[in-house]
Amino acid sequence: MHGILIWTALAPALTLSATEPEPLPVTVAPEAIAVEGFIGYGAEWDPRGYDLYGVTDAEFAVVQERVEWMRLPVARMMMLAKWCYLGEGQYDWNTREMQLLYRQLDVCQALGSTVLLTDWGCEREWVRPPGIEKTDDPRYAEVIATYMDHLVNAKGYSCIRYFILVNEPNYEIGDFERWAGGLRNLAAAFSQRGLDKQLTIAGPDHSNADDWLFKAVDQLKDVLGAYDVHRYASDKDVAPGKLEDYFANQWHYARQNDPVANGKKFIVGEAGMNDYASHPASNAKIGTHYYGEFMADFAVQAVQAGSHAVCAWQLDDNSHLDFAWGLWSNKTQGMILRPWFFPWALLARYVPPGATIYRVADPAPWVRVLAARKDSGWTFCLVNRGDDGVQIALSAPGEGTPAARRYVYAPDGFLTGDKGFPQPVDEVGLDFSKPILIDSPGHGVTLLTTME
Repeated sequence: MHGILIWTALAPALTLSATEPEPLPVTVAPEAIAVEGFIGYGAEWDPRGYDLYGVTDAEFAVVQERVEWMRLPVARMMMLAKWCYLGEGQYDWNTREMQLLYRQLDVCQALGSTVLLTDWGCEREWVRPPGIEKTDDPRYAEVIATYMDHLVNAKGYSCIRYFILVNEPNYEIGDFERWAGGLRNLAAAFSQRGLDKQLTIAGPDHSNADDWLFKAVDQLKDVLGAYDVHRYASDKDVAPGKLEDYFANQWHYARQNDPVANGKKFIVGEAGMNDYASHPASNAKIGTHYYGEFMADFAVQAVQAGSHAVCAWQLDDNSHLDFAWGLWSNKTQGMILRPWFFPWALLARYVPPGATIYRVADPAPWVRVLAARKDSGWTFCLVNRGDDGVQIALSAPGEGTPAARRYVYAPDGFLTGDKGFPQPVDEVGLDFSKPILIDSPGHGVTLLTTME
C-alpha cells in the first residue's frame, strides 16, 4: 500500500479525550531483562528459486534495496551439498547455484547481517549429493566442512556465524540417533579444520517435535553452541499471549539441563502462522492486514520469552517456486510488498543487534508491549489484538525528551513512501520524567523509536 494516508484519528499525537478510558499502566524495570545481546528480527532468504523465476540483476537490485532498508540483521539461508559437491572428492565452486548463494551472502556481508546457514540434508532424493545417502555418513560431514572452509576462509564470509545440520530433521530424517551421529561427525570435522573457532553449531531445528529439543539438550549439549526451533503457531495461542509460554518452556528446559546454556543463544529459526496454511506452499492469509498483526504479536512474545533471534518464513516468494509466504510476492506477480512487510521491516530495522529487550507484563490479555534499548536509543512497540483502540502509560528509565518517530499499522491503512517503505506519521518528544502515552488502534501496531 504505497502512500496511504493515516486516518484523521491519528493526527493528535499521544493525547486522551474525555470519553476514552484511563490508559493502561506499563513499567519497564531496568532489572527485568528478557534478552541481552539480541541478534535481530530477520527472515528465511533462500537462493533456490531465483533462477527458476528468472529474476534479473535489475530485479535482484530491488530485493537488495528492500533488504538494505530493513538492515536485515539475521538471515537463515539454505545450502545444499550437491550445489558444489560432484562426488568422489571433487568440487565445483562456480556452479550457478553457488553463484546465487554468493550473491546473497555478499549482501549480508556488506550489511553485517548474521547468517544461519542450513544444509537441508542428504537423505531425500531432491537434496541428495552424489554417493551420500545417510546423515551419519562421515563423508557428509567432510563435504560440509570442506564447503564451509571454502565459504568462511577462501571467500571470507564472516557473516556466516551459525551452521544448522538438516532443515527440520524430525521430518527430513525422522531418526534422532542418525541425526545426532551426523551432528557429532560434523563437530569433529569442524574441529579438525579449526572451523569450530569461527562457527557455532545450532539445533535441533525441529518443528512440532519438542522432544527433539529435550533430547538435544540432554545428549548434545557439548556439540550445540545455540538452540533453535521452528514454530508455526495457531492464533488461539498467540492472541491470548500463550505463545510466550511455549518458547519460555523450551528455553527453560535448556537452562535447567545445560550448565552453560546462559552463554548460548536461543533462536526461532522459522516463524509463521499455522492457521490457514497449506504446508509447505502457502498461507491463505499472507496478503492480509491480519497476518501482519499476528506476526507482530508473535515477534513480541518470542523475545519476551528469551529468544535472541526470530526469523520469519520467508523473506520473499522468489526463494521457492510456487511458495506464497513472503514479505512480497514473486517476480511473476510483480514482487508486490504485502501488508505484513510494514511491521516486520520496522522490527528488523529498529530493534537492532546488540539491543537489550526488557520483560514487560502484558497490560491486558490482548495487548503486548516490546521495550528495546541500545545505548541511549529506545524502541517501543505496542501490539493491540482487541477490537477497540487502547492507550498505555509507559514508564521507562531514561533522560530528557528525545524525538521519537511514530509508525502506525492499522486495518484502515498505514503510511508508506513511494517505494513502499514505512513512513512515520509524526515525530513526538518522549518525556522520560513522566509516563509516556502510546496509542494503538484496534488490531493495530504502533512503534515508537529514537534509534538512528
